[in-house]
Amino acid sequence: MLRQFRKFPLIHGVAVPGRRFTASAAFYFICFMALPLLGMALLFDLIGWLVTVKLFGASCYGVMCFLG
Repeated sequence: MLRQFRKFPLIHGVAVPGRRFTASAAFYFICFMALPLLGMALLFDLIGWLVTVKLFGASCYGVMCFLG
């Protein structure tokens, strides 16, 4: 059953290679997926910190407050 995934598909009798990861695909993923997601997470974290420290007057923020 898994053997069908290892064979190249034939288009008009010509074997077409399957998908593969490339450096441009990694660059695209980093620029358009990973960095914007990390930027949004950083922004939300900073907003949470500002609300906690400035609005509620807490001296610490995050998991370390519960452990310390």
